Amino acid sequence: MIKMVGLKALFKNLLSKNKEAASMGGSDNSGQPAVYDELMEIQDRNAALLKANPDLLFVFDKGGTFFDFHGNRDILLMPPEQFIGKKAEEVLPEPIARLTLDKINCLYETGEMQVYEYSAEIGGQTMYFESRMVKYGNDKALTIVRNITEQKKYAAALSASEKRYKELYNLFRLLADSTPDMIWAKDLEKKFLFANNAICRDLLNAKDTDEPIGKTDLYFATRERESHPENPNWHTFGEICTDSDEVTLREMRPMQFDEYGYVKGKFMFLDVHKAPLYDTEGKVIGVVGTARNVTEHKEIEEKLKHSEETYKGIINSISDCLYVLDENGIIIDANQKAYSFTGCAANVLVGKPLSTLLAPGLTDLEKTMEHLKHAFNGEPREFECWGVRGDGSFYPKLVSLTAGHYFGKPCVIALARDISEQKKIEQTLLEAKQRAEENDRLKTAFLANMSHETRIPLNGIIGFAECLTEGNLNLNQVKEYGSIILMSANRLLDFMTNVMYASKIEAGVENVVMSDFPLISIIEEVVLTFQNIAANKQLKINTFLAPECEALVVKTDVAKFQRILSNLLDNSIKFTNQGQVSIFCKREDHSIVVEVEDTGTGISEEHLERIFERFYQTNIEFNRGYEGAGLGLAIARGLVDLLGGKIWVKSQVGKGSLFGFSIPFTEGKLDNTDAVESSYPDVSRSLTVLVVEDDDSGYYLLEVLLTSMGCNVLRAETGLAALDIFNQNPAIDLVMLDIKLPEMDGLQVLKELKKTKPHLPVIAETAYAMIGDRERLMAEGFDEYVAKPIRQNQLKPLLQRFFPEIIK
Repeated sequence: MIKMVGLKALFKNLLSKNKEAASMGGSDNSGQPAVYDELMEIQDRNAALLKANPDLLFVFDKGGTFFDFHGNRDILLMPPEQFIGKKAEEVLPEPIARLTLDKINCLYETGEMQVYEYSAEIGGQTMYFESRMVKYGNDKALTIVRNITEQKKYAAALSASEKRYKELYNLFRLLADSTPDMIWAKDLEKKFLFANNAICRDLLNAKDTDEPIGKTDLYFATRERESHPENPNWHTFGEICTDSDEVTLREMRPMQFDEYGYVKGKFMFLDVHKAPLYDTEGKVIGVVGTARNVTEHKEIEEKLKHSEETYKGIINSISDCLYVLDENGIIIDANQKAYSFTGCAANVLVGKPLSTLLAPGLTDLEKTMEHLKHAFNGEPREFECWGVRGDGSFYPKLVSLTAGHYFGKPCVIALARDISEQKKIEQTLLEAKQRAEENDRLKTAFLANMSHETRIPLNGIIGFAECLTEGNLNLNQVKEYGSIILMSANRLLDFMTNVMYASKIEAGVENVVMSDFPLISIIEEVVLTFQNIAANKQLKINTFLAPECEALVVKTDVAKFQRILSNLLDNSIKFTNQGQVSIFCKREDHSIVVEVEDTGTGISEEHLERIFERFYQTNIEFNRGYEGAGLGLAIARGLVDLLGGKIWVKSQVGKGSLFGFSIPFTEGKLDNTDAVESSYPDVSRSLTVLVVEDDDSGYYLLEVLLTSMGCNVLRAETGLAALDIFNQNPAIDLVMLDIKLPEMDGLQVLKELKKTKPHLPVIAETAYAMIGDRERLMAEGFDEYVAKPIRQNQLKPLLQRFFPEIIK
């Protein structure tokens, strides 16, 4: 049974409020409040009703602790002595505990009775219950729990529920009408659903609490104004105030408003609190509100306001966070900057200890309190520490403490400044200094390496070229010197090509040219170019293609794919002194995945993150023992990015490295129409080739190469001269056309030649040899492309392609 002390506490509260009312004229002849006997009678009646109630009754406090119990113990989860005085989450199953706490919270947020159902396992049987929760006193929640397991008892349960609801409503009605505060509820059309005596008496001037039902504020305001047309200030309440009902429904949250105006000819100021009203299904059906007449308090506040405005204006004008602390470090006051920075309202922050503002684990609280003590004794302090923002993040701040007075009491004034940006600037400057030093180191190393990479091959070219000009050389020496010159020139060409690739990628002017190619042939072609280099180091190159890749024709940028694989393969061979280099290729959805794994020296962890940067090398010393300018991996990464792919590296020092990349592709088709039929099946004659070249050495090289293949060679040094020679020699079979020419460039010459002789083979030759140039020039109308420096093993296959019957 619910303890009588609980009810007495409730009615004692009611009695105290009615005594206040009685002091203003509401007591009987004995001096006791007239309602006292009625309250005692209600108390006894409610106690009797509780005895007869078949349901379980629980009393909770606001925190969800069981306060009391009444009911049948046979359908309890446990005896009352095991849960009285304990929190719901300590004794109830987790779902029931969470539901109970949610309903208690909702009860105190909305003020509405909470009705809900749940099930529980009792005595090996699942039983179902219906709970109705209402406010009990000022800080209690009364929950009535009904066993609704048997359907045949539903009608009786409903009847009992309605009866209890009426009793509770009568109790609520009594409480509402006995309070001096105004209480009401409105529907979505702002018509009253409920009104207590206070609002009817003090604001609406309604005859009773039933009259407002179904009517709006405007109805009563209009009636009051029309009753005193001679006095414009008889009723002005709400005329200049915001429509707080509309605001509450728009914001969908509890809100506070200051509302004021004249009522019955006297000025009234109300402290109004409103909140959305929900039905049992959680649907908004209106607004509930309370209002307290704070006219006298406002007059007092107005007087205090002027004395505080100056103080607040000063501290709020300070851009730093300002805190007023007592001797023990308790926050007495703070400025607006502090409230906004910490994310705490004044009523939350004030009264909290100094530790609330400090980052735990990063700031020495004991040392900070020593600073506070010194400052309180008149010794100013300034120091750096770590604070905590409203979102929980930590930040560095500069704090200054000075002694002061707060409305006559000694205190410490603390100013705190967020120095995150200052620290970031300092860190940025430090990192910039480190980067500058690193870049300067890399720049110096690169320039030294670049000098090395150009002078070494030039040394071989110039040195052995001079040897060739001295004469007195036998044929073997000439071949040996020429081979060295060729090898040095190739090395220099590779280096310059890499520099140009890196610059073009960096400038963002590299284009993607898509074409179809058989994957296996391109990989084999790249591997073939490195076979001799690997063999010289006694290394083996292994190729492992997944079955789905063996006959795969892909559409992507062929030249870029080759360059990526070549650079990775070259890097692995360069850093592998024994063992092998393996290439793995597989397909993953719409991507080709290629990995190059070696058994080389490996890369330490500190270098992995930067290994793909331009000019970055793990060893930039002069004794490193290998060639290169640190561009190969950077070019590979740039090309992979350009193709929309990914590149990665895994490595262990002393065990080797694995470089891999994946690029998206679409399946292509092989074009077997590349072979060009010769228009000159006559094998009895030699070819006539027009070479359009303004550079003497360039022309001389082509003349030597073409003559060695039995060709007749004509030369034009300008574009206009080329057209003249062509028109005078209709027997010209092939044109070797430089792109950069005086008077008329190669593209213009090409158009004129093709107008006269569309099927004439025209081969572009250019020193602007970058990835994608071949595709671009072919799109312009050239029949083929050759990059300078031109070599015989490049030129002869080209001519054989056009004239297989003549060039053998």
